[in-house]
Amino acid sequence: MTLTPEPKMLTRDDILHICGDLPDWKIARIEASGASHEELMVALTWAQGEDDVTRADHHPLTGRPAYLYEVLIADEDIWGEEYRA
Repeated sequence: MTLTPEPKMLTRDDILHICGDLPDWKIARIEASGASHEELMVALTWAQGEDDVTRADHHPLTGRPAYLYEVLIADEDIWGEEYRA
């Protein structure tokens, strides 16, 4: 039996490298989500509308990518307290 290594948790630097400049509260939400690189890439693709994945005939986002998408497109921290870096 082969064990699959758990995906590496995204760091602040990883998030900034993938997404570019983001407010601290968005970075904190993404870090706290435990998302993988792949999940963040899916959410970012949806947020930027750069792919056919956002077409109406494609399945909707669910789970962590859906949460990350909501964080990425939010104008403010609607989930509660503001995070301070």
